[in-house]
Amino acid sequence: MTEPGEQTLSAAFTRVATAAGWLWSDDPWRSCEGWRSLVEDCLEGYEMDYSEYLHDISVRDLLDLALNDEATWHADEFEDFLSAVRRSDDVFRELIARGPVIRPDEPRWWRRALPPHGGEAFVKDVQERLSSPLPAHGRAQAKVEGASRPSRIGKDGVW
Repeated sequence: MTEPGEQTLSAAFTRVATAAGWLWSDDPWRSCEGWRSLVEDCLEGYEMDYSEYLHDISVRDLLDLALNDEATWHADEFEDFLSAVRRSDDVFRELIARGPVIRPDEPRWWRRALPPHGGEAFVKDVQERLSSPLPAHGRAQAKVEGASRPSRIGKDGVW
């Protein structure tokens, strides 16, 4: 339950997203799911081109804004939200550690390197734009577990 003066996670997330110019992101769990989905797509071999990858990975930029907003830290469900993002982060960090570094000075760790493999369109586009070789479809053996919205137990202990 939200105490007087506190925001819900959704309200805090919407405030952060709106202030940063994001028009479509009013649901922190949808953004978290978008991040988890992208990570899983990358594990399997990202199929779209590099421009789509940059668009898709921007959801992590939005999550970062929310995670670094002090008012959001006090919102209900923040700990669950943080845990869900971290699960996807851990898998993606491990994945890109095996990929080519494309921006070594980038402050956002998720943008410093690319996944080590991808689908044909992604591989071709990365090679043409960045002159960075990637193998096609070397599927990784991991999955992001539990990154979607967790079930909540009410004060009375009932689901």
